[in-house]
Amino acid sequence: MKNLKLPALILAIGLVVAVAASLLVGIVKDPVITEQEFNFTVTYKLQGETKTLEGIYRSAYYGHGEGADPLDRFYYGSFVNNPRENHSSAYTIAQKEDLELCIVFIFSDHYLMGDAEEGDCNEDPYLAVFDKDGAEYNDVETIGKFGAEIVSWEYPEPVENTFVFTGFSHLYVNSMLVMLAVGALVIGACLIFVKKGEAVAYKSLDNASVVLNFMVALGAIPFMTLLIALMQLTYTGDELFYQLLLCLPALTAFTVAASVALRRKGFTATGFYVQFAGPVAFVLFIGVEAFIYNVCC
Repeated sequence: MKNLKLPALILAIGLVVAVAASLLVGIVKDPVITEQEFNFTVTYKLQGETKTLEGIYRSAYYGHGEGADPLDRFYYGSFVNNPRENHSSAYTIAQKEDLELCIVFIFSDHYLMGDAEEGDCNEDPYLAVFDKDGAEYNDVETIGKFGAEIVSWEYPEPVENTFVFTGFSHLYVNSMLVMLAVGALVIGACLIFVKKGEAVAYKSLDNASVVLNFMVALGAIPFMTLLIALMQLTYTGDELFYQLLLCLPALTAFTVAASVALRRKGFTATGFYVQFAGPVAFVLFIGVEAFIYNVCC
């Protein structure tokens, strides 16, 4: 058993690092400024007369996502002084028969709240015509009936927001991937640092175990990882069950590492069977879930 101190240390350190890595990619931060109003103006010409439209847009933070990326922050925006039920982002500036000429605004809440990602920005205001059914027309001919054009506009600057730690999210695909990456490093550490004992002579079961190590590491683990990642798109079962599934690829990598170490230290049978713990657990989980779904649904 003294020969197992190094393998045990490698596995223990790997487990701690895997947990720490999963927590690191699950750090949740909330904005300090959660609600803000923004003033904007647009100057336009209508039938040769210059006019200015003033408005207020309110952005508010309402929480994190629960799906593919629980770290996503979501915001909701609304126009304070535009009572239109349909086309709430469109301000009516003229009417003719059953048509309404409007100025349409498209604001990015992420951008305004200082939480912009690549591509997030406010779009330029534009003229559009709406009929009584709500259909939108922005062709030159239809808009030309009103003799209108936008001259200039002033948009608000985004707030300088800061984001503070508020906890950790549940496990998700990135958590699974970083834990699996640590598991791969643990396999590498066992291959490099755990040496074969001088008195250990490989048996046929050991040789079979070597082959199966490669099959599990290069076949079963990628298959499990891909399937679990795809399940997230459609899975509607128990959340705890899916959280456990996300841990299985990393668990399998750790058992492959344990298999390598045990075999090299003379534990033939244990080294052979331990590598199947992850795949067997995966099959059982899927089987139980399928059974529960068929019985209950």
